Amino acid sequence: MSVDGERELPAGWAWVKLDQVCDVTGGIQKQAKRRPVKNKFPFLRVANVGRGRLDLGDVHEVELFEGELDRFRLKDGDLLVVEGNGSPDQVGRAATWHGAIKDAVHQNHLIKVRPTSVIDPKFLELLWNSPDIASQLLRVAQSTSGLYTLSTSKLNRVEFALPPLAEQRRIVDALEEQLSRLDVAIISLGSSAVRGANLRKALVARAFSGALLPDDGGARTARPLLERVDSQVSAQAGKKRWSQERAPAQEWRQGLPEGWEWRTLGSLSVLIQYGTSAKAEAAAVDGAVPVIRMGNIQSGSIVMDSIKYLPGDHPDIDPMRLQDGDLLFNRTNSAELVGKSAVYRDVLGEAAFASYLIRCRLADGIDPDWVNAYVNSPGGRKYIRSVLSQQVGQANVNSAKLAMFPIPVPPAEEQARIMENLREWYRLLEHSDKGRESAKLRATGLRESLLRAAFAGTLTQQSPDDAPAADLLDRIAAERAAEAKPKRTRSGTHRRTVEASAAAPGPAPEPTPAPALAVQQEFDL
Repeated sequence: MSVDGERELPAGWAWVKLDQVCDVTGGIQKQAKRRPVKNKFPFLRVANVGRGRLDLGDVHEVELFEGELDRFRLKDGDLLVVEGNGSPDQVGRAATWHGAIKDAVHQNHLIKVRPTSVIDPKFLELLWNSPDIASQLLRVAQSTSGLYTLSTSKLNRVEFALPPLAEQRRIVDALEEQLSRLDVAIISLGSSAVRGANLRKALVARAFSGALLPDDGGARTARPLLERVDSQVSAQAGKKRWSQERAPAQEWRQGLPEGWEWRTLGSLSVLIQYGTSAKAEAAAVDGAVPVIRMGNIQSGSIVMDSIKYLPGDHPDIDPMRLQDGDLLFNRTNSAELVGKSAVYRDVLGEAAFASYLIRCRLADGIDPDWVNAYVNSPGGRKYIRSVLSQQVGQANVNSAKLAMFPIPVPPAEEQARIMENLREWYRLLEHSDKGRESAKLRATGLRESLLRAAFAGTLTQQSPDDAPAADLLDRIAAERAAEAKPKRTRSGTHRRTVEASAAAPGPAPEPTPAPALAVQQEFDL
């Protein structure tokens, strides 16, 4: 029975399995102790194969045994299918080889599907990207252990509806026309996303240059605010070294709008503190408190996904309990992610924070969203890159370096007005982002609908003049039978003896012996 159950096929179509219309073979096992002929040939790997495309920017080479080139050489139209690495999102992706490199071969983690004369290579590639084939590949690839891996035998069982050859080409033409329009639309959506990202950067630059603040002619200064901040920090932070070092290094004191001042983050904070190193658990028992970790800080916000918990009576809960407006700073991560930050708000619910984060509690009048925006800005990232230390693939910024972070400080009312303008722009951009994502989902759905219609025979007009697919199957079966090689014998002497016996005249042959006797006679020769 077909994978589509009792689905009725258009006239002239036929259900086939992949090995009826394609030759499916594995690739070369590249081993350190191979003893090949002295030569080097281009060697395609899984990394070179994407979905519907080949990346030939980094093609390795391999030495081959004599005769291996003829066996494994790629030809125009070959479909290279990724065997998989246990992950469902990797298995089965494929691209067609178009002879871009002479005498290229492929590794054993790529399965070569070579179309015969009865199936159009482009039709096969488009079919492979259809939802029906994708779901079928997942089904045959899944093992009892939950891993996903394909093999030649599994691919041979893949089943689909084969149209007449002329119909295959009409389907290819129709799909390429429709899908090319979709591709143009998706490229346009991608360009829109780039423009949105560039606009965000420009808005941040304008925010910290004062350009988002309309000039109303009023002369303001941050001096009264900073005097109040100094008094509060001195009273609450005590004689901490970082609270006394107010001015950042000269190299960071660039020009600011009139009335603004540069200050270190430490001089604006009443508290800078590392989080808990206690082991949190995934299970949320009664009274447990969520622990925010570095993975929960994403794009300047806190995302409450994959949360772990500490018991509510754990001794670290009270000292590490977050308050509304606390700025969380990721002190350890990869170099591109260390230093990302986010502001905790009470609407997220009760929470503590983990040891790879540093909490900064800012003095009154310093907007934590303002500081967070600057920490995540190009200027903030520049400071992080200048002070991070690298150890075994991880970058780190300690509390002392964080305390010296240079922050531009406008008057409190200007902070509020600029942030409100920035939030309004962000709301507009977020609305645009949602519209773009919705359009991408519609484009994905339309692509799947086009592919389903094409391979069900409803996208193109049928022609009664097309040779039926059944005739194609008869033809390829005849071609394969004609190409079939005689079975190899154990030795050249035995083969010559058999051939001579077949050519010599003599009495009629004796009846064929029973299987067991035939085997015995074979070894008695």
